[in-house]
Amino acid sequence: MIYYKIIGYGACQWCQKANSLMESLKLPFIACWIENSPELLDWYKTTYGMETVPIIMRIDTESDVIDVIGGFTEFEKYVKEGLHQESDT
Repeated sequence: MIYYKIIGYGACQWCQKANSLMESLKLPFIACWIENSPELLDWYKTTYGMETVPIIMRIDTESDVIDVIGGFTEFEKYVKEGLHQESDT
């Protein structure tokens, strides 16, 4: 199974845009709002090489592969290129 994960803040406009776009595309996803966990956010940023939120990932539960897509701009490009549809195959 493929699903997406958004790491960010509930009050972040880019995090909410990513959330809304995933909902509109009916993609399976979870959103983790971690504004109360700065150490955890630092861990995600360091682990996935990101400097800002949202941090958007594509997760394949069968292969245990986690691909970091990037932030909202990269996710929007990912969708425009139709790469999200390849998740269904």
